[in-house]
Amino acid sequence: MIWRSLSNLSIKRKLVLMIMGVSLCALLLMAGAFVAYELFTFRLSMSRDLGSLAELIGNQSTASLRFGDDANAQEILHSLAARPHIVTACLYRQGKVFAHYSRDVASKDLPPRRPEPNGSRFERKHLVLFHQVVFNGEELGQVYLKSDLLEWRERLVRYTEIIVPFVLLSSLVALVLSAMLQRVISAPLSELAGTARSVSLQKNYSVRATQSSDDELGQLIGGFNEMLEQIQARDAALQQAHDRLEKRVQERTQALEAEVAERAQAQQGMRQQLTHISLLNKITQVISERQDLTRIQQVVLRQLEEHLHMDMGLIGFYEPDSERLKISALRQLDVKGAAKLDLIQGGFVTLTASAHAHCMSGKTLYVPDTRQVTGELAQHLAAAGIFCTVKAPLTVEGKFFGLLIVARSEPDSFSSGECEFLRMLSEQVSLAVHQARLHQQLETAYNELRQTQQAVMQQDRLRALGQMASGIAHDINNALAPVVGFSQMVLQHEPDLSQNAIKQLTYIRTAGEDIAHIVARLREFYRRREEREPVHPVDLNRLVEQVIEMTRPRWRDIPQGKGIMVEVQTQLTSGLPAILGLESELREALTNLILNALDAMPNGGQVLIGTRLSPLPHVEQDGSTYAILEVADNGIGMDTETRQRCLEPFFSTKGTRGTGLGLAMVYGVMERHEGRIEINSQLGQGTSIQLFLPLPRKAKVLGQNPEEILPPPPLRILCIDDEPLLRELLKEVLEADGHTVQTADGGQTGIDAFRVAAERNRSFDVIITDLGMPFVDGRQVAKTLKAESPRTPIVMLTGWGAFMRADGDIPEHVDGLLSKPPRVRELREILGRLATVGKG
Repeated sequence: MIWRSLSNLSIKRKLVLMIMGVSLCALLLMAGAFVAYELFTFRLSMSRDLGSLAELIGNQSTASLRFGDDANAQEILHSLAARPHIVTACLYRQGKVFAHYSRDVASKDLPPRRPEPNGSRFERKHLVLFHQVVFNGEELGQVYLKSDLLEWRERLVRYTEIIVPFVLLSSLVALVLSAMLQRVISAPLSELAGTARSVSLQKNYSVRATQSSDDELGQLIGGFNEMLEQIQARDAALQQAHDRLEKRVQERTQALEAEVAERAQAQQGMRQQLTHISLLNKITQVISERQDLTRIQQVVLRQLEEHLHMDMGLIGFYEPDSERLKISALRQLDVKGAAKLDLIQGGFVTLTASAHAHCMSGKTLYVPDTRQVTGELAQHLAAAGIFCTVKAPLTVEGKFFGLLIVARSEPDSFSSGECEFLRMLSEQVSLAVHQARLHQQLETAYNELRQTQQAVMQQDRLRALGQMASGIAHDINNALAPVVGFSQMVLQHEPDLSQNAIKQLTYIRTAGEDIAHIVARLREFYRRREEREPVHPVDLNRLVEQVIEMTRPRWRDIPQGKGIMVEVQTQLTSGLPAILGLESELREALTNLILNALDAMPNGGQVLIGTRLSPLPHVEQDGSTYAILEVADNGIGMDTETRQRCLEPFFSTKGTRGTGLGLAMVYGVMERHEGRIEINSQLGQGTSIQLFLPLPRKAKVLGQNPEEILPPPPLRILCIDDEPLLRELLKEVLEADGHTVQTADGGQTGIDAFRVAAERNRSFDVIITDLGMPFVDGRQVAKTLKAESPRTPIVMLTGWGAFMRADGDIPEHVDGLLSKPPRVRELREILGRLATVGKG
């Protein structure tokens, strides 16, 4: 049972017990050997001394024994009264008692009737000796002496009085030494066992066992060591007082009383320290489970309020630039005093030079009375009736970053133990705050990384969209060319058109040109607008009115045919300054927003379109002013997931009716115009989309509205294209400007026509050729004709013109590049330039 109990003890106690057991055994063996040896030698000494006394008595009694003088013999024996240890003495003559002496007359202790052989022996309580009396070789008689062992017992008591205090003192020293030395083994094992328990309970395998230094366990062990040292010092003082009290009874009594009081105070201090350690462990455990900085501060101040009886607690973070303390958390019990304190959470406090120096050095500052010191914080506290403070710095890796302040209304009311507790607590709070900050930084970095990844994914989708667009641009532009070209010719050459026809033809031409712009930008609408791209002043109010008119069939006529009522209202700010941008892109963006609003109101509703001026929210204020174009509806709205993904290309909630490109293109337009888009929507409550367009800071125009360009002098022009409508359109447009036009339906046909004209000395002044044609494409045509007539200008008109110009992919033998659908102004401009160069 004993061995089982010992096996369940901790390593620390086993080590102490082993060291104490070995030491105590060694001391006891040494003391026992010493006592045994001393007692043995003392017994020999007693035997020799008693033998010498017997021999002396025998020598003095030779005459009495020889002549039978019993009176003289009795007198000799009675001289033994000077030796108190002699109990009985006797002289034998002729084998009989001749003279007798007894220390106690009333004693019944009589000598033996017959003498025994010479020698001595130890009995239970006495030493007995027989000694023959011989004179000149004649045996006269025998001497009998019997001595008590009181002297031997007195010596044994003295040895006990010496050895017992020595053993106790040695045991105390051994205990102290064992308690100190065992830490070399037990401390790392205890720390490792604590780490193992933490991992087992919390399942947190990131915990690492570290050597005891200045971390939490090191502080705890250091505090416990200090308590041991105090107990050792008090025990040593008590032992010294006990030694002194053996000399003087009065001093002993006084010292004992003082020691009792001191021990009681020590026990009280120990209980207080244990309470503080328990509170420290509780706070450490609570804050270690939290990553929120605000919650950590609240927990610390609340625990201090409940267990340390503070009247005010404050946690502030140091700002090196202003050398001030920003109050992050504040807690005060007295509501009336809080009104006088004049400190608020989020406010600032200036530290005095001495306080700043203490904090920077990492030392705890104790102010027993705030009325006796100067400084802004001390004045605030004194005015609120708070007179005693402890300021514990918050440091990480030796760097000061904050301050924990605990205060009481009573002056000098913090003990040294409480100050030490607050110092240790500040270290735990420092680590917790530092970890919380690292957690926040990691969370912020994670969110930024996630946003960056989403942006990269969106850019990749847009880039893929641009690559796809280049493949369909040629066919779309070929189809648009007759629409834009013939509508423009009708507007220019038919003077008898009604105003309504002119307006509708203008819408047709504008819509066709906008489609061409859309196709040209499909590949690159994810990029910002370059500085070299020409922009023009755009009147947003006029743009709104124009788009409303262009989309009227969609929001009025078609819904009314289904019995659905849609109302479009405007709130346009008069005098709104013009922005700089591309009108076609902005018109396209507004059209998409209106169409999306109509799709969100399947049962009808109201669309509100407005313009106003406002600074851009949620971004850094750089002094810029923005014009806001807003489209709001009271339709079905969007949920959170739809609102987060609505700007992604190809994301649509309309099923087969939607392409998922409308809002994505609006986003691209805003990016190129260096603006922003904001979407506010709630499911079932409608949607509001705001476009923020920056106004120019300086009144300068980066591009001018196109002026009318006069046609160049009549030219002979060869038009090569495999599309009949485009050939017819080009012929009518050019002939309307006075040019002589010949057409060819393919590359080889055009080359043959050029050669025939050259043979007849009727060479063409300009060649206009398509790029994508069967058998012989535009590049081969240009190369062949330039080889035969280097001075003849060649213009390439292609549906890939915008892409080729953006990529710098202009064929080697081409003098000019135009995009389909062809514009009269662009044709006149390039023909005029090439005709001048050709003549030169």
